[in-house]
Amino acid sequence: MLDRTDEISRLIEPGRVHRRVYTDPDVFELEMERIFARAWLFVGHASQVPKPGDYITTDLGRQPVIMTRHHDGSIHVLFNRCTHRGPKVVNERCGHASRLVCCYHGWTFDMDGALIGVPVPEGCAAGFRKEEFGLARAPRVGQYRGFVFASLAAEGPSFDEHIGPMKGNIDDLVDRAPAGELAFDAGMHRYAYDGNWKLQIENVLDSYHVPFGHASTVNKDGVQFARREGDSKGAAVIAGDKQSTAASWKDRKSYITGNGHGWTSNTSLDEGKRSSPTFDAYKRALADKVGADRAAQILTPRLHNSLIYPNMSIMGLNIHVRVIKPIAVDRTEVNIFPVRLVGAPAAMNTANIRLLNVTHSAASFVQTDDLESFARAQRGLRSTATDWVDISRGLGDEEPDRELNATRELATHEMVVRAQYKAWAGYMRGAA
Repeated sequence: MLDRTDEISRLIEPGRVHRRVYTDPDVFELEMERIFARAWLFVGHASQVPKPGDYITTDLGRQPVIMTRHHDGSIHVLFNRCTHRGPKVVNERCGHASRLVCCYHGWTFDMDGALIGVPVPEGCAAGFRKEEFGLARAPRVGQYRGFVFASLAAEGPSFDEHIGPMKGNIDDLVDRAPAGELAFDAGMHRYAYDGNWKLQIENVLDSYHVPFGHASTVNKDGVQFARREGDSKGAAVIAGDKQSTAASWKDRKSYITGNGHGWTSNTSLDEGKRSSPTFDAYKRALADKVGADRAAQILTPRLHNSLIYPNMSIMGLNIHVRVIKPIAVDRTEVNIFPVRLVGAPAAMNTANIRLLNVTHSAASFVQTDDLESFARAQRGLRSTATDWVDISRGLGDEEPDRELNATRELATHEMVVRAQYKAWAGYMRGAA
């Protein structure tokens, strides 16, 4: 089993990483122990459990958990394992119940995990106390504007220390809703690919691949299809000579804030011409709530993709939240949640979801390109012809952005990937 700090350190060098970080099962096992059993992980959104008795189930690393809404309105993250003989108590992905009942022997738990019923109690051992057999709770839970995170480690950096300036990226999305709230109630796209989880994490903030990996999505003029309600055309991606990326694409920036987090700026889009009956109704609804000046500021795109390391991203263009779930060293599940802006016209939210179906479902124009790249990368990394993966684009060009309390670089560089591996190495050396 890979465990020596000096051996882990040799897998990361300035501007390159060893292919073992994607292919070695021992590395993956250590990631499950030192990253996914310690880091703050996105669990779900409060809107997924709107009423007392509502629940969802998911996995944090290898740990099955239940996120519940208790009868007093509080949200709990519980381990999905009966404290009697061990079965998962809840098998459904989501639902509603007044109590949680294990199918094996009928042990019954309240929505906060407390054990409230044991059939045939006279058979219990002397001194048995129900208070000692409630469902285990995640040691730490943090929430911000409906986004629920948990850490499976009792100690470590606080939630506020972990998320830091990335609260502003959540604000950017939530503030678009006229009611100031989001709803994750429009279903989920779920798919898996034959590749390492870090391939998807890297790709979230990789602007370098877009003109090439998504070449089929641009027209003869190098312009991508419109991806937002009210746009007459999409972003220019490839220059007119077809030999290079468009000027506006080259100007995009990436930003990092520590802990592996980061984001990319948006492309230059013609906001003044963005209009449709649906979008105009949305603008009026937002302006009625926050005022015309603030509405104009909110609707000017600044963020394209944001990554909250290690398992969640927010996309600001075709608005959704993406959750990455490692399964094996060469197998990853991805869950994509459409986001409904509460208070926006129903037609606006419907249009957003339809556009997401076109761009980021398993059979969409955009996501299929990425999944093919991930699968080919995993197969290619079996080659022993070279041991190193290059991530050196822009190395040394990083510069501070004091206004945003971040470090920036061109988005077609690889600063964001290097920042992810800095965080990765910190966890893997046992520093988390």
